[in-house]
Amino acid sequence: MSVVDESGKTLLTCPVGVGRGPLKEKLDMQDCITPAGRFVIDVVLTKDPKRNQIDEHQRISISRNARFAPFVKDANGLARVFETMNLQDFNRDGKPDQAYGSAFLGLNGKCTGPKLIAAGNSARWYSIALHGTPNERTAIGSATSEGCIHVPKSVLKSVLQEYRIGVGTPVYINDDIKNEFDVKRKSSAADKKDLVRLRN
Repeated sequence: MSVVDESGKTLLTCPVGVGRGPLKEKLDMQDCITPAGRFVIDVVLTKDPKRNQIDEHQRISISRNARFAPFVKDANGLARVFETMNLQDFNRDGKPDQAYGSAFLGLNGKCTGPKLIAAGNSARWYSIALHGTPNERTAIGSATSEGCIHVPKSVLKSVLQEYRIGVGTPVYINDDIKNEFDVKRKSSAADKKDLVRLRN
């Protein structure tokens, strides 16, 4: 993964983990494919409400559903969603998996998920995302995810704090980038956000 500024200068690079399916067009949320293409971050979830963000269009759309409205009302609701996500027991060993690590940066684009779904009395975000993992040793640099991008905890911290990447930041996923400048910035000059770009 590379974080690139508007001039094309690489600010940060790191290995990541990807889905068990090949990088290509995603057809279904169950296909384990990390989708290739251009996406936009539409939600940032952490346990720290000050860092949480949601795309305004997503917030308005989700708020129409009385079941989910409290979870997108404010940053504290988003923190509850993230807590619920990390309490999930996907491997059924009776303990929370902490599957999303320290942060979850949800992606909006073709076939990236239904977004907020029920999780008992709470809710969880269900989409393709850049997020942490409790198993960095085995997940980073490997194709082990259900389709999401596993990012090291230290990098997530830098991305959120140092580079202030958040909602509206474009994300390019491409497995055949030959050098830093093969993916050109495709945003308006007024867009001052950094770019998160993946490469192998």
